[in-house]
Amino acid sequence: MDNRKSLLFIRYYFIIGGLAIILFFAIYTSNLLHKVRNELEVFPKIYARFVKISTKENIEGDLLEIILSEVVKKIDYPIIVTDGKEEPKYWKNLEDYLPDNKISNQSNQKQLRNLIEKMKSDNSFIVLTEPTNNEIISKIFYSQSSTIKRLKFLPYLEFFIVLLFIAAGVIVIITMKRREKEHLWIALAKETAHQFGTPITSLLGWVQMLELKVSENSEDELLEQTVLHMKQDIARLQNVASRFGKVGSSIKLKESDISQTIQSVIEYFKARIPKESNKIEIEFINETKMQDFLFDPDLIKWALENLIKNSIDAMKEKSGIISIKIYEDQKFLYIRVTDQGKGIPKNLRKSLFKTGVTTKKRGWGLGLSLTKRIVEDFHHGKIYIVKSESNKGSIIEIKLKKDKE
Repeated sequence: MDNRKSLLFIRYYFIIGGLAIILFFAIYTSNLLHKVRNELEVFPKIYARFVKISTKENIEGDLLEIILSEVVKKIDYPIIVTDGKEEPKYWKNLEDYLPDNKISNQSNQKQLRNLIEKMKSDNSFIVLTEPTNNEIISKIFYSQSSTIKRLKFLPYLEFFIVLLFIAAGVIVIITMKRREKEHLWIALAKETAHQFGTPITSLLGWVQMLELKVSENSEDELLEQTVLHMKQDIARLQNVASRFGKVGSSIKLKESDISQTIQSVIEYFKARIPKESNKIEIEFINETKMQDFLFDPDLIKWALENLIKNSIDAMKEKSGIISIKIYEDQKFLYIRVTDQGKGIPKNLRKSLFKTGVTTKKRGWGLGLSLTKRIVEDFHHGKIYIVKSESNKGSIIEIKLKKDKE
């Protein structure tokens, strides 16, 4: 999915999603309001009927009939109808309080009385009186309607759904950006490997011509040494091209000697560490019994080279030791790189492995992000800062699973 399609997808996602949310709440709120309206119509109807029968002799019996026919059929909340002395005559929707809906036993009678008292204390009752002498005929006790309860939670529900919708959109955007970044990495790596190919082939041709000169003039030691170093550098360029090719494609890990791989990286740097102003030593501590380990030697070498380069840069103005230590537990192999340099600034520690982040004045900030990609994406491991102190040094550790299955 290219940029244009991605933006179009996001735009339609939010438009359609927003309309769907609005439509849902419109229908839901309309439904609740309709139910509330029906419930509010009940008591005016009762009053109208009550006025009609107010002159009849059997007013209590007729009143109870009205309550049963007009109220009980339309409510979904607890209600208790009593006489003037608050003796229960009828009740409904008390399943949560009276499982069998009867007051045959003393416990249920007590529960019903407690419920009446609670409704009374909440002022949730209606008093019906005889119009001529204001004698209390009946009382209707009730609890909160389930519709009202649902309406109370509606704002929270709306907020939660909108929040969920926004979160889903953010996750989609982040995932798409990550995929776009992955594609960019792959394209860049492949193009770099491809661009290396032509000059390397050309250099190999020139070296072959120089080798012919050496064979014709075997006494020229300088030319011989020059050709040897050129061949080594070309081999190095080929290795770099190969690494970029691997970063830009899927790789298959293989059983290799981790100790020998690390030792070869250390030997490479030992011959190239500057020795003019300060003395930096690299030591290797092997505390693991493992020899063969499932990994890609070239990529792990590349990751270690980036870490060691950073350690050397951090120790430019001082002497010290860079320690490469490997150890293990039951599930993991650990590669720990310790230096005695200037340390990592606190404001960069959380973002050190992100692309573009660097402590150097001149640098792209790609080395450690590439190292993180090698460790986490290709080897499913972890890389993290164990410790860093100003002017005392830093410890960075790679954690790799022994079992890749």
